[in-house]
Amino acid sequence: MKRFCLRSVAQCRFHSANVLLVLCIYFFGTFALSQAQRPADLSTPGQIVDVTCASDATQSYALYLPSTYTSAKRWPVIYFFDPGGRGQRPLELYKNIAETYGFILAGSNNSRNFSSDQGKAVNAIWQDTHARLGIDEHRSYASGFSGGARVAGAMALSGPGGQVAGVIAHGAGYPSNRTSKDDLPYFFAVGDQDFNWPEVINIRREREEQGSPYRVRVYSGRHQWAPAAVMEEAVQYMNLKAMQAGNLTADQAFLDRLMDTTRKEAVDAESRKDSIAQLTAYRALVSDFGGLRDVKEATQKLTALQQSPALKAALKSEREQVSDQLKLEQEISQKIASVADNSVADVTALRLDIRQQMGALQDQAKHSKNEQKRLISGRVFSGVFVGAMEDGQQQLAARHFEKAEAYFDLMRQVSDDPWPVLLLADTHAAAGNRKLAIKDLQEAVRRGLKDRAVIESDSQLQGLKSEPDFQKLVAGVEGES
Repeated sequence: MKRFCLRSVAQCRFHSANVLLVLCIYFFGTFALSQAQRPADLSTPGQIVDVTCASDATQSYALYLPSTYTSAKRWPVIYFFDPGGRGQRPLELYKNIAETYGFILAGSNNSRNFSSDQGKAVNAIWQDTHARLGIDEHRSYASGFSGGARVAGAMALSGPGGQVAGVIAHGAGYPSNRTSKDDLPYFFAVGDQDFNWPEVINIRREREEQGSPYRVRVYSGRHQWAPAAVMEEAVQYMNLKAMQAGNLTADQAFLDRLMDTTRKEAVDAESRKDSIAQLTAYRALVSDFGGLRDVKEATQKLTALQQSPALKAALKSEREQVSDQLKLEQEISQKIASVADNSVADVTALRLDIRQQMGALQDQAKHSKNEQKRLISGRVFSGVFVGAMEDGQQQLAARHFEKAEAYFDLMRQVSDDPWPVLLLADTHAAAGNRKLAIKDLQEAVRRGLKDRAVIESDSQLQGLKSEPDFQKLVAGVEGES
């Protein structure tokens, strides 16, 4: 299945496609107008529905209203941005959380990576939901995965302070329009196998040093929307911050339960001698419960932990992991760029070297007995792969077909994923080689591409629709779906 993702801002050797996220968002200025022109509320609580924006029929979003929704009260809302414009995806994952905590969920169908209209998509979903629904003006949140996490951050940081009350970022860090310290509550969720793990770890250190509000949760997983349990923690964090700010009535039972859970996490981390997990737990007790509960004991423990040799050693090891990953990614990525540029004397030998290095990374990620080496190897492989695919997409967009083909063909050789072969089909179709494009599509299907919509909606493949072999291929995909 075709996947979309943006590279990390911290790893600037890759292209700066995320500059598109400097949205210059203008929806805040039209907020009063949309509130004044409030049409009838939707009557579909408890279901995920697609909504076409009233003011712009080209824009739509997936919407979930809690089953108890009524227009007689104001509700918190989370705006979701998927890197592939799949608005329903996060709602399907997190609708039970919306039910439990009473949140509206809205996922854009138009905001996607490499789109020049992300500002338009953000504007449309904001205006339309505020026009239709009873939304708590102090509890609007933005969330996204990968490139969508950067859209969410741009949405929050581009408007007046407090208009968006917090950001929940999955698998990525800041947008490119963040230029200075912010006091925005930020929850980062990242898998330990995610190639953007170094970026999130660096951000955690930065926010810790600055005293900016944050929570980082590292879980076992790859580059993905976080598991529901992690998202629930993010929602709880935002509720705690709303209670601290006086925008949500303090729920004593909720506070007792959460504080007890966090204390147990601290005790468990101490028993496992996991200093970083201890830091996470004690930092949460101090910063997130301050003003709501007595945190004197937790403050003392946090201070002692911050001065401990164990934590300093753990943070040093973490920095070394980050350095090792970025250094190896840069080394291999530079070789791939040299192949694409045809700037070396023996391209064949360099291709072989790259394939061997990538193969060794895959083998280490699967079989190394050293857990740290397994994680680093897996993250490096994924980071290099995704970076090369994005560089190829940039070359394709610029109609540099030979360079695009070099990137995609090399990634086809190091991975069984259908994505590089699909983009090879795009490249060959754009270059006018229909026969080769269809051959690529056939290989993509053999590799596991089973979604007919991915093929039919691909703008580069529209010229193939009259071809009998293309029609036969699409019909076969439909039969296998």
